[in-house]
This record gives sequence, structure tokens and C-alpha cells, in this order.
Amino acid sequence: MPRPGIDKYKDVYQPDDIPSSKPPPEPSRNKFLKAGAFVILAVLLIGGPAYYYASQHGIHLFGEDENSIQVEKGKEIIAVQQLMEEGKLVRALDVIQTLYTLHPDNAEYVSTGAWVHFKMEKYRRALELSEAAVKLDPGNARNHAVLGASRLFFKQYQPALEASLQAIQLDPDQSLAYLTLGEIYLKENDPERALPALKQAGRLDSNNARVWTRLSSAFIKLEQWDKAQLSAERALELAPDAPGVHFNLAMIYYKKQQGPKAVEYMQRAEDLYHQAGQLEWAGKARQNKETIIRQFKLRPEDIIP
Repeated sequence: MPRPGIDKYKDVYQPDDIPSSKPPPEPSRNKFLKAGAFVILAVLLIGGPAYYYASQHGIHLFGEDENSIQVEKGKEIIAVQQLMEEGKLVRALDVIQTLYTLHPDNAEYVSTGAWVHFKMEKYRRALELSEAAVKLDPGNARNHAVLGASRLFFKQYQPALEASLQAIQLDPDQSLAYLTLGEIYLKENDPERALPALKQAGRLDSNNARVWTRLSSAFIKLEQWDKAQLSAERALELAPDAPGVHFNLAMIYYKKQQGPKAVEYMQRAEDLYHQAGQLEWAGKARQNKETIIRQFKLRPEDIIP
């Protein structure tokens, strides 16, 4: 028999696991141009002489202190990729920002810049750079995939869908494009269409926690609780601090009549949403937690061992 209260959240789709559930305001064109001009001027005045000297001697120099990076000329993108693989995201960003600022018409630099910004969850800049990258190199599938995924974060659903489909048409192995499609269909409350896209994303990128979290969301909407739990547990292994994973697990345990575990995971989701500044979702998690406690008539000793 359906339970009142929490069941109205049964099909709630958790927001993106990013620091804020609300995107920043769109910058005005004038402000953007002024900011861009200031950055370029600063790079030229501060880093220009060192960069020029190094480039004339067969290397590119990024930074002027003991942590400066020397990159062999012609291998800048490889260096950025290596820094990303080593988890040195800030240093990778420093290098690619210098490159695409000094060479704004270099399609490879702009494309890589969009990708690095996206991986670092700097979605506004990723959107701007991916738009530029698509214009510079419209045949590059990753450019369209990053553009689609970035548009999704700003609720531009139809443009995100179009860019993702274009990415798949150019390269059927673009996992990010399938993930974006799945997320769009989930937003439209269409888990039947979301599931094939998310499964394909998982086949292509099996260690992506976001894919497994979204798969669990699709299975929750389809009320396939065992599959939802397996997907969420895999996501938890990959990203133990992602609030959406804990939220999903709480809903799964609630439906499986395991009240104490549902409260445990919902409390963790609430804490993580608070830490991420997603106060709306922290409030929803708290309301769910209180409803679970009432419905299962839980006592403090049932929740806290």
C-alpha cells in the first residue's frame, strides 16, 4: 500500500553533484569582453617575456617559480593530458589557459581547454570554450559532447540534446554524449529512454560514478530496486562523497522496508548537500529523513547504535 509523504519524492531526480544547484548569472557581453581583455593583458605582461624566451629555445615555460613547468615545444597537449592523468588538475589548467589565451584560434588548444574546464567542474567556462571549439573544428565529436554536457548544467535541454546527438553521429563511442542523453531523458521523467543511453555510457566508461548514479536513478523510477541498489553501490565505491548516491540508497532502503539504513543514508545525503551548498536538496533530504523516522516509528537507539 503506498505510503503518504515520502512517496511524492519517489521519482525525484537528484540534482547534479556540483557545488551549487543554481548556475551563476549569465555575464553581460561587455563584462565578458573586459574580463577577457584584462586576462590577456595580464598574461602578456607577466608571462609573455618568459614564454617568448622559452619558446625560442625549444621549450614552453609555464610559471616563474620553483613549480614552473617546462614543456617541449609541440608536445603541450600531451603534457596537459599527463597532468590530468596524474591528478594535477590545477597545473593542467594553468598550462592550457596560457595556451588558448595566447592562441585563441588554435582549435586543439581551445578544445582541450573546454575539456579541462569541464573535468574541473568549471561549467560556465567550459560552455564558452566548447562553443568556440565547435566553430573552430565542427568535425570534432568531443567538442559537441562537452558542449552538450555543459548546456545541460544550465538547463538548456534541447540544445544539449542536439549537441549530444551530433557528437554520437560523429563518433558513436562518445560516452559523455550518451550520459548527457540519459540525464536529459531522466529530467523529462522518461526512464525507459534514459536506460539504454546510460547503459551505453557505462559500457564505454565503466568507472564513471556519475553514470552509475544516473543508472540507479533510472532503475528507481522503474521500481527495479535490486538493480537500483547494485548501481548505487558501484557509484558509492567510485564516489563515496557524492550526495546523490546516498540519496538514492536511502530511497532504495526505504522501499525495501529497511528504515534505519534509509535514515542513515538520508542523513549522509543531507550533510553532503549542506557541504556542497545545495540547501534546497539538503532540505528535501531532511524532510525525507523525518518522514522515514515517523513512518517506521524509529527511536534514537534504532538509528544510532
